[in-house]
Amino acid sequence: MTGNPKAVSGSIVHLVAAAAVYRYLITGGWLTNHYRLDDPNMVNLGLAIFEPLAILCVAAYWIWRTPFLGRLLWRLCLVQVVIGAGFLAFIAFFFFTWHPRMM
Repeated sequence: MTGNPKAVSGSIVHLVAAAAVYRYLITGGWLTNHYRLDDPNMVNLGLAIFEPLAILCVAAYWIWRTPFLGRLLWRLCLVQVVIGAGFLAFIAFFFFTWHPRMM
């Protein structure tokens, strides 16, 4: 049983993005923080919650293969791409606006 190319590519995007985000969260120490609602690191908490849900959607799709789960998989894949673009935009903004200060 093979899947359609859209589902396979969506699953690969989910797995790669989730691994990259969790590597970022683990190496940055974000998973050991205690978050408050006024904390600017709430984005990291959102990522820590979203990524396992996306991976569960991938697993559920490959187990049951319903049309609803296929559409959900593809929509969550688009969210993953937007998250990745956000990270790239932040890194590019930092790269182009950072100026070292001389003592």
